[in-house]
Amino acid sequence: MISPHHLHALAAAWSLHAALARLTKLTEDEATQILAECLEAADSLRSPSWGSRRSGGHSDPVSGLLLASQRTERINRWATLAERAERRLTGIAGMLRTPADLGPLGQIITAIPQLQPGTAAVVHRHLVDEDTWVRAAVGLSPDRKPLPGVACPHCGERQLVVQAAGPVEAWTVVCATGRLCVGRGCPCGMPGAVEGAAHIWPRAAVLGAVAGPHTNPLTRPTRGPTMPVEIAKWKTVHAICHHVYGDEWDDEEAAQAYDEEGNGLCADCG
Repeated sequence: MISPHHLHALAAAWSLHAALARLTKLTEDEATQILAECLEAADSLRSPSWGSRRSGGHSDPVSGLLLASQRTERINRWATLAERAERRLTGIAGMLRTPADLGPLGQIITAIPQLQPGTAAVVHRHLVDEDTWVRAAVGLSPDRKPLPGVACPHCGERQLVVQAAGPVEAWTVVCATGRLCVGRGCPCGMPGAVEGAAHIWPRAAVLGAVAGPHTNPLTRPTRGPTMPVEIAKWKTVHAICHHVYGDEWDDEEAAQAYDEEGNGLCADCG
């Protein structure tokens, strides 16, 4: 069962994936710049015997040797940071025993769903530390955007935030209030709810199905952990304006499948 720890770990992994992509681009750009600097002609050549001469034309061959001996290739600082990140991720991936042909981060993403919740929580902390460090180095802000007009499945406040790193199906939603889960019977309605974990939901669970009788888009107890579970009707919403469209569904998967065919904006907002 996918617990909140698994969702947090996957969200951190995809966030780090985006940060490393930015770091890779900076590394390549820096390598190109360093190569261009090495190929530049010298502005002037100096020789104890011949004095200063402009580059090009006839010149003292000794001056060229002197210039070449003094020029050293500049260190690619982005490459140094990328190598450090690679070493850290390789160490984490090595403990998870996954196929090595995916690359360290690919191994971690593949292994997370099969981990025990406690192990997923540890991996999550490591990935958050690395993601924070890389994003600070490359000047990249978190891939987050507000989700206006949608109530939190737990507290009902409209302060949800989409964590939008990685493919759309990997996006998750968190509540900006920072309230923690109370475990079994928590109004958040998450399967495998863990006491003390920050609330998190798959994006499809929040956007793709809005429950009719409750503000909670997930099946939830009506009151307290000992009360019977009420199966709510499911409705589909437009991806951008979040206005409800279509019929009610008794099955969540059917509602989400129908929702994927909907436009981003309804007729009134489009």
